[in-house]
Amino acid sequence: MTTSQLPDGDRLLITTAEAAHRLGIHRTTLYDLIRTQKLKTVKIGARRLVRIEALTEAIQLLEEETAA
Repeated sequence: MTTSQLPDGDRLLITTAEAAHRLGIHRTTLYDLIRTQKLKTVKIGARRLVRIEALTEAIQLLEEETAA
């Protein structure tokens, strides 16, 4: 079974396109979050991947910013 065949719950990393889809935002907006260090990513070779936990962390950070 390859990584792309694993159920979503078993994957630790997702692509930027998948992360944008899960957050319901455009990929450009996702890259803005990465550029401003609000969303942490890992780079493996030429690929930039997002930890599942990083999505939750980014949401919490954005909630704190809007609450202030």
